[in-house]
Amino acid sequence: MNDNILYIDEEGYPCDDYRDIHEAIEETTAMLLTMTKEERIDWFRQSRYPYPINFDMEIGNTVYSVSSHFNRAASESLQEKAERIILNKL
Repeated sequence: MNDNILYIDEEGYPCDDYRDIHEAIEETTAMLLTMTKEERIDWFRQSRYPYPINFDMEIGNTVYSVSSHFNRAASESLQEKAERIILNKL
């Protein structure tokens, strides 16, 4: 089992540790808490990834391959599920 996990930020740069990720989550959460429900939904719609989630990215001499898999028989879309989870947590 490989315990070496590399986290990549939204610009493709490696995050050295959890601190960067937690700071980004806290900043986003603080911003979302200032919004109305409608504003949050609009923000999620505008900020969603517009391209397929399957891609390869080369960083240095290493190629990272990202693949996503979805249950086509699911009762809700990925967007609906994410909105439900996030809005229930706020």
